[in-house]
Amino acid sequence: MTQRLESEGLAPPPGAAVNWLPWGASAFRQAQDEGKPVLLSIGAVWCYWCQVMEEDTYADAEVAEFVNRNFVAVRVDNDHRPDINARYNVGGWPSTVFLTGHGGYVAGATYLPPDQLLAMLMEVQRAYQERKAEVYDQANALLRQRRADAAQATAGPDVTPALVDRIARLVAGTYDARNGGFGEEPKFPGIPMLRLLAHLFRTTGEDFYRAMLVKTLDAMSDSPLMDPVDGGFFRYTAASDWSQPQHEKMLEDNVGLASVYMDAYILLGDTRYREIAEKTIGYLLAVLYDPDAPGFRGSQGAHSDYFGLPESRRQSQLAPPADPYCYAHWGAQAVSLLLAASWKLARPDLATPALRVLDALVEQAAGGNLSLAYRQGTNADTVETGLLAGWANLLEALTDAATWRPTETERYNNCARQVASVLMERFADADGGGFFDTAEDPEAVGYLQVREKPLPENLAAAKGLLKLHHLTQEISYHQAARQTLNAYAETYRAHGEFAANYAVAVDLFLHPPVEITVEGRADYPDTQAMLRAAGQLAYPNLLVKPAGGGDALAHLCFDNMCWPPVSDPAELEGLAAEAVTPRDDPFGSVFQNFGGFPA
Repeated sequence: MTQRLESEGLAPPPGAAVNWLPWGASAFRQAQDEGKPVLLSIGAVWCYWCQVMEEDTYADAEVAEFVNRNFVAVRVDNDHRPDINARYNVGGWPSTVFLTGHGGYVAGATYLPPDQLLAMLMEVQRAYQERKAEVYDQANALLRQRRADAAQATAGPDVTPALVDRIARLVAGTYDARNGGFGEEPKFPGIPMLRLLAHLFRTTGEDFYRAMLVKTLDAMSDSPLMDPVDGGFFRYTAASDWSQPQHEKMLEDNVGLASVYMDAYILLGDTRYREIAEKTIGYLLAVLYDPDAPGFRGSQGAHSDYFGLPESRRQSQLAPPADPYCYAHWGAQAVSLLLAASWKLARPDLATPALRVLDALVEQAAGGNLSLAYRQGTNADTVETGLLAGWANLLEALTDAATWRPTETERYNNCARQVASVLMERFADADGGGFFDTAEDPEAVGYLQVREKPLPENLAAAKGLLKLHHLTQEISYHQAARQTLNAYAETYRAHGEFAANYAVAVDLFLHPPVEITVEGRADYPDTQAMLRAAGQLAYPNLLVKPAGGGDALAHLCFDNMCWPPVSDPAELEGLAAEAVTPRDDPFGSVFQNFGGFPA
């Protein structure tokens, strides 16, 4: 038992008395055979209250004895099984969920001290014994509702520019004008919203978007959300003014924030944003990069006693450990970040760890079993392999590598084609468009019988397919991306301001890419000036490619036409305006035709 749990990163600490099982059909068959409900605990290695509940609640002898006698106990790591977490999380971590022997939802809570958990255990156990038919009726009704909700993400009307405007207004409506950021407490960085603001400011030039972007970026970097000693950002703050940080650091958050600050530097020219991006990347490489896997670990756990220390004292303390597992989906995002930073920040050294991780993921994927979580090599210790998240993000990383590593374009193109084939064969909804988060599984239990289409993973797939279409000119990739984006045309509102990434993806889809190839050494000032000028163009879909070489030159291509190279960054804007102006309107403007949204 212990060995089986350790293989999934779920082993309880010494002395824990609950007989935990991993999620699987066998655990639920046991519950059915024994006529017991299931206690599902969803936690994470970075979760402080998960540790407290493990050490205080589940280690309580009375609790453990009652659980072992009356329940089948199942433990799931949130980061290893996002599919289970998405279906059963009850509002935070830990999630304490009670299920029928067939996986139907009965009741749930988050953190519970021993007395409260014991009371809830007794109540659920009594209901399961005395009102089992009623409990199952309720569970089945909830399952039917989940099926109906999942079916809404299906073929819709074609996306239009109006979607981008509506989502922009929605995001602006959640902006915190006093403190920066979005919403009230607890205050999260809101990476999708920041990406949309940067996109909208670049394409419209509206100071309204710039002001929101700059205030938020400055507020975060000047607040305790950012760790001034070790670098990196914490997950969120308890207060709306960016104070009282919750001290765990997440790979996905820091990859996203490094990318946002890097692009803000390109867009706004503020060197402080470059410094923040570089310090955040430094944290990723120093703490979360595992060269032996190779890969990127998912998090560094909360430890206020350490992170609350001043620099002089912190240096003598042992830092909180990182998650022992690396993750395919977040690692692929880190690959894209580092490859972009290798030329945007003139740091060619960053490409080395990026390509090591990418090639390790490609090696896994070549066998058809890309593990979402892994450690100690591709074949040593892996977790779930049948999830969309790893494949979708790998596709985007491969297309980025094919774009930004011109000497290896063909190799990464071929790998991207193979990954796209897996996406289409295992996860695509041929009738409704988009991609399911899980592969077909005849032994799926409970809510996992309902294959769902999470928006973030589908956007990664859509963007990867659009890039692959541009690289290969194969129309099937463009059609799949269109069907994926159309599937959310009528349901994006359910995601609130977090539909911001959808708005960016729609705007990219609606505008064929302007491709700008920049020659010159990345660390030359003239090359950097050309790269920044390219990254500031107002057209929504820019594909900026480095090509190496000597003197700084920019080659612009659009719609199967290419223009003579320019050596002056100031000439790029006029060249782009000429390129995208409709042929039947020689007096049109790039800003009129492509850039504007009403403020």
